[in-house]
Amino acid sequence: MTARPEPDGKIVYSVLSRQAFELDLADVTLDGRLEILPHVEERGLLFLQFRKSKLIVTPGAYIGLVPLTRKIAFDVRPKFPVSNLARVIDTSKRQLNSIPGADRSYLANDLSGGSVLNFLAANLVDALRPIAARGLHKEYSCRSETTSHPRGRIEIAGTMRGWSRGQFHKVQAQRFDQTSDLPVNRILKAALESVLKLMWPHSTESRRLIVRANASFLEFPQLVGSCKPLDLAESQAILAARSLPADRIYYYRAIEIALLILSSRGISLQEEGVDVLLDSFIINFDDLFEEYLRRVLQARAPNLLSVKDGNFEGKRQLFEDRKDQPAQPDVVLTWQPTSVNVVGEIKYKDRPSRDDINQAITYALCYNTKCAVLIHQCRSGESRGLRHHGTIRGIRLENYAFDLGAANLDAEEEAFATAMFDLVRMQLSENVAA
Repeated sequence: MTARPEPDGKIVYSVLSRQAFELDLADVTLDGRLEILPHVEERGLLFLQFRKSKLIVTPGAYIGLVPLTRKIAFDVRPKFPVSNLARVIDTSKRQLNSIPGADRSYLANDLSGGSVLNFLAANLVDALRPIAARGLHKEYSCRSETTSHPRGRIEIAGTMRGWSRGQFHKVQAQRFDQTSDLPVNRILKAALESVLKLMWPHSTESRRLIVRANASFLEFPQLVGSCKPLDLAESQAILAARSLPADRIYYYRAIEIALLILSSRGISLQEEGVDVLLDSFIINFDDLFEEYLRRVLQARAPNLLSVKDGNFEGKRQLFEDRKDQPAQPDVVLTWQPTSVNVVGEIKYKDRPSRDDINQAITYALCYNTKCAVLIHQCRSGESRGLRHHGTIRGIRLENYAFDLGAANLDAEEEAFATAMFDLVRMQLSENVAA
């Protein structure tokens, strides 16, 4: 665990998920009152225990930058190594969530996938709220025209040229009109249009985000036109010089995010940087690990093999004579059209507990299968892959150690899917032989 001071006076402690950390009560109190922010315990981000003059802080399942007070925050990292966090999030199709009012700086890099794009889109929509509330930036632009209904100042030279061509019913007039069709507004509108074209409504959260982004896009007047070739360079110059009027300071964050999107850039979720200021992302890593491995199996399953989520479409009644308690294994593999099953329980830990073992065997009995698998993170220094745990009353319990820190995650995913599908085929062969 390390502590780093921030330029704004905050202290950020880098800790691993589930790693307890001790603070003095004086660090989190002001005038005898606790300054702990309400979202900390309400959302299960951090767990707090008071012991005499100490506060014991234990991060929960969420990773990301979590503010404890206005001056103290915890940068919670996964407790096991992860070689490519963005890939894991994209594969799982999980949405990156944020904490309102909690910002952090990110390192800009190549746009890696849909999760980062959706996160940038959500930040852009949020950054556009003050613009919608306080108004678009407008400037006066000079407009000159030959007309029979002049407005503004009459240009003598232009009028005389028209009269020399016999246009005695018209004059050349010049006026200044206030317009919102400016580079900074055009890039904001173009960035919204870009994310709306790229986002995919694969979940309830993403569909809601698309609705919000579309509403923000429709708030721009039709007068704001399409993005022009020089708009990006002009907007970058405005951002660098902070040259907008003082009452338009709320524009800069939206411009920064829009430029990132339009340049096909993303952010690093693992490396620190100071390129762009966005909301702090948080995500439940226990749920992420489970969804990621289930999606890995679904993406590679052969035609006759179904991969179901036991929390939803794959669940059953646990007891034969009661319906109030369902059996909900994390993964149910079924060879169609037979009833040959293999159930799997996914645990983000390096060693399954006795309760995990009991749960897996219970689900095997409920699903009438002779094989259950406990899938967990590979422990440091341990060999990855499938290992037999034990047999009870004909039920084989297997362990599978998956290495999220593998340099080649694609090969790791392929090996995992192959091992799981082979277990189903083995079950099928044994049933046929019997």
